[in-house]
Amino acid sequence: MKLTDKPIVGILIGALLPIICLAIFLPLVAYGKGYDSVADCISHFQRFGVLYKIVSLSLMPNAGLFFWWTRQNRLSLARGVLAMCLLYGVAIIAIYFL
Repeated sequence: MKLTDKPIVGILIGALLPIICLAIFLPLVAYGKGYDSVADCISHFQRFGVLYKIVSLSLMPNAGLFFWWTRQNRLSLARGVLAMCLLYGVAIIAIYFL
């Protein structure tokens, strides 16, 4: 097992990658659509009931990493990313019902 082929590394990457994707995506949408701030954009998404969909889309890079690491037989990393996807799934369900 390589030093980087540890589940904790997969968990860290799986936790940070969706946050980075949201941090890139939300400002682009907010300023592209003419919102005054990112907070206005988020409140607009929540008001119209699509915030959970946006957060779900931010998990797509995690899915790509999971399949890539599975093909490269780095299963510990893939397990860590999958665990974070499941935890994000619970958070998305919570957002849906709020």
